[in-house]
Amino acid sequence: MKKYKKGVLFILLLAIALAVCGCAFGGNKKIGKRAALQIALEDAGLTAAEAVDVDIDWEKSFSTAWYEVSFEAGRMEYEYKINAYTGDILSAITD
Repeated sequence: MKKYKKGVLFILLLAIALAVCGCAFGGNKKIGKRAALQIALEDAGLTAAEAVDVDIDWEKSFSTAWYEVSFEAGRMEYEYKINAYTGDILSAITD
């Protein structure tokens, strides 16, 4: 019984570690900078031709990774954080 508990605990800890690093179940494929930009532009209601001074950086923390996407259109400045694996918008700021 003691070996069984250790085995279950090991498998559980391994699964958690893989999930946290984004490696479990093929979750380690990033969407790419172009896709992150497209997601931000669609959310802002803009086309690529309307965006100027585009900057896209990849960032990572312990639990996730994201693209920081910033651009200008007209008199507005846009800053987005896009999840690098899911494409979800983590934050959006417009000035």
